[in-house]
Amino acid sequence: MTNVIIEVAAQVLTTLAVTAIGVFGSWLLAKLAKRQELAGIQSATDELISAAQITVMELQQTVVEGLKAASADGKLTQDEINGLGVMLLNGAKEKMSAPSMHLLIAAGADIDKIITGAGEALIAELHRGGANE
Repeated sequence: MTNVIIEVAAQVLTTLAVTAIGVFGSWLLAKLAKRQELAGIQSATDELISAAQITVMELQQTVVEGLKAASADGKLTQDEINGLGVMLLNGAKEKMSAPSMHLLIAAGADIDKIITGAGEALIAELHRGGANE
């Protein structure tokens, strides 16, 4: 009788140990998957910021300088600025890879705000650089 109780107790403990290992393994895999997802989102965000910065530099070389030269006071009008904003959004989105764009959309990122923010930051940096020269 004692042997049967010990045997059943050992089986129960073994089952509990295996279950605990399975639960811990599932939890650990979920944490690792979340970390990978976050790393992917960060990588996609970096790609988007880079695309925005490249687009700003392209627009600076191909559009902005011509608009300023054609203007009597050398400044852009509000309509021109708005148009450049649309070109920035479109140009940066065109440069993005489809998987990165889908990942950011799935994550609920505001793609337009990221592009606009990165563009404005680079423009401000360019203006500061120009003022220091």
